[in-house]
Amino acid sequence: MKIHSICLVKNEADIITQTLKSAVQWSDFIYVYDNSSTDGTWEKVLELAKDYAQIIPYKQDNQPFADSLRSEPFNYYRAKSLEGDWWCKLDADEIYIDNPRVFLSKVPKKYELVWAASFEYYFTDKDLELYNQNPELYADDVPVEEKCRYYINNWSEPRFFKYKTSLVWEKSLVKSENPMPSGIGASYRKRIRLKHFQYRSPQQIQKRLDTRLQAMQNGVFLHEMQKDWKEIIENSVNNDVNNYTYDQDYFPHSWKERVVEASKFLYDAHDGKYIINEKAIPKIPRNPSILSKLINKILRMKNKIKTLLPSS
Repeated sequence: MKIHSICLVKNEADIITQTLKSAVQWSDFIYVYDNSSTDGTWEKVLELAKDYAQIIPYKQDNQPFADSLRSEPFNYYRAKSLEGDWWCKLDADEIYIDNPRVFLSKVPKKYELVWAASFEYYFTDKDLELYNQNPELYADDVPVEEKCRYYINNWSEPRFFKYKTSLVWEKSLVKSENPMPSGIGASYRKRIRLKHFQYRSPQQIQKRLDTRLQAMQNGVFLHEMQKDWKEIIENSVNNDVNNYTYDQDYFPHSWKERVVEASKFLYDAHDGKYIINEKAIPKIPRNPSILSKLINKILRMKNKIKTLLPSS
């Protein structure tokens, strides 16, 4: 069994080295597609590729972001894959709690899709207090797991799919469609756990918002466009995941809009205790025939594409 990871990245220079060094421990191939980074991310990928044979720089270009961009490296490198190999949608800001190689080796043959339970880390008022005392505690070269300690489990989505020659993955002009190939079978009932570090420091959060502003205006990353974002995130473990609302006239501009209250979150004591909250995350479908529809529904739920994309 080989594991092929596709990492689509843009302006993640502060964390890409940690992410890739973590992923080489379990990935046989990591195909990195840089979506026009301007902060040195691509240069770091090229340097890492010199030391780690698993890291394969695919290309750098400035295509408008879409989830189906990952189909390009998949179709380009799929000849390297054999039936039964696994492919991973690897984000540039996540580190796995469970070793994917161990986890996937235990998945029964009849299952072809594995969902991840995402433990989401946020920048809190406690972090802000420490940052004001000593900004170097949140410098880019500080290991992300040291500076980011407050989290909740409020999201889950498919992360690994089993390869077979019949899979078809086409790029779509609709931003949230085709996040994975069509023709994938049944989902495994257990979730693999990962840490997702979206908000790491004031400087990184500001860069994140600035980087995504144009994309938000084009109908992507609309989960960022919530005037009551702080309240929604702080209460997301108790809310219906389908009840998020979005404001097409609101765009976040300052990192200060992303500071949350530490008291509403769990503290990562690095003791290995990460409990999945099944009530706060999307359910894993039992019927593989509705899988593609559900995946696209999740992405539409996240982005509200139908109501916010410009009409043709």
